[in-house]
Amino acid sequence: MSIPARWGPSRPATRPRSVLFAGLALVLVALATLVVRPAVATESDAVDDTPAGSVVEVLPVTGLLDPPVGSTITRLLDQADADGAELVVLQVSGPGGVSIDTLGLVDAVRDADVPVAVLVAPQAGVEATAAGAWAALWAAADVRAVSEVGVVGPVQPVDLSQPPSEAVDDRVAELLGPEGQALLDTAMTAEQLEADGLTDVVAPDVATLLGDLDGFDVGDGRTLSLSQDDVQVRLHSLGLVSRMLHAAATPAFIYLLLVVGLSLLAFELFQPGFGVAGVAGLVMLPFAIFGLTVLPVAWWALALVLVGLGLFALDTALAGLGLTTLAATASFGVGSWFLFGTGDLRNPGWVAVATTVLAVGFWVVAMTTILRAQAGPEGVELGDLVGRPGIVRSILNPEGHVYIDEALWRARLDGSAKLRVGSPVRVAGVDGAVLVVEPFDPEAPSRPPAATASGPADADPPA
Repeated sequence: MSIPARWGPSRPATRPRSVLFAGLALVLVALATLVVRPAVATESDAVDDTPAGSVVEVLPVTGLLDPPVGSTITRLLDQADADGAELVVLQVSGPGGVSIDTLGLVDAVRDADVPVAVLVAPQAGVEATAAGAWAALWAAADVRAVSEVGVVGPVQPVDLSQPPSEAVDDRVAELLGPEGQALLDTAMTAEQLEADGLTDVVAPDVATLLGDLDGFDVGDGRTLSLSQDDVQVRLHSLGLVSRMLHAAATPAFIYLLLVVGLSLLAFELFQPGFGVAGVAGLVMLPFAIFGLTVLPVAWWALALVLVGLGLFALDTALAGLGLTTLAATASFGVGSWFLFGTGDLRNPGWVAVATTVLAVGFWVVAMTTILRAQAGPEGVELGDLVGRPGIVRSILNPEGHVYIDEALWRARLDGSAKLRVGSPVRVAGVDGAVLVVEPFDPEAPSRPPAATASGPADADPPA
């Protein structure tokens, strides 16, 4: 007995899990590219490896001042002190801090042996704005610099996840004096800062800043020596892990990681075994959970998102389209909209709407189509397939998919071994909605029919 050609390996394998995962990954990357600004700006041309001269450490960073960024700054200050650097330059831009000890970071800047300059300037397409904790850090610097298009302030709220801090008010007033009181509650342009004597240098970039600071008095009898012929600039950036954690402190990115990660894990509930989609979900969720612990979250909204995803999965299992679908959509949509509240850290409305539409399309359309394809053609009962040969289309270990009669079926291997893609099998039985299969050699001769002692099996018994 041979397997018909339509069951053979020449027919392309159907792999819905791989196709679905690729589609979800593309959607995640596309949305993340649109909503997540670069965490670190790089200027490789600014790096000079000449061994002689004064050393200037430069760290460009954008976005929220969060724990990964704060720890990177303190490590850089320690390293610069140990190496005897001439100056540390922080080129910054961001809406403020979150879950950060602002006063502790201000003290680290003030207590550092190496002078620190904070420059508020545009970088990598990000506007030059320093508010909240970034404004407090700018006030604490030995050199306060801003570009002509830069804006500094307001300082409060210094931490976007906390109410305004009186201790920060007192410290900023101490650093800036009476002229800086307005900065606590007001955003000030470079022109206003220069008019009030709050900024030391107006410079568009780091190169210009270093040229302007040659011979600048930073106090305590120290004068910067930054001659262009005698300066070594070392550019720093956040490390790989810090970059990932910094990105995970962006509301839209956290939301996408959470939704896509949970959806991939829920997808595995409808598949035999645990594949690449589940692994991807497990990779995404830790970063999403970290972000939820850093940013202020409306927990009732998070509960609605989780309930919505659960109802979507239930609706898919029931294969229905009705009240459950409407309840899932409403719960997921409302929770997505209010997940991070309505303040500066809110989830962008268009991201919440677009993701809700994609979730409906994924669960109601894509998953229903996939499950119907796995159920085989209409009018075919699983019991009718017992004894039929087929081809393994996703590795049986022990569960996977087999191709029988031009349809894809869920199957489980009878035994503890596993079979690779393309192996021939035969249906040995049925267990619920899963076919039980066994290895099959199409070239092996068929077993002869059983015979009785009085003659062939098909002979009439004696009277």
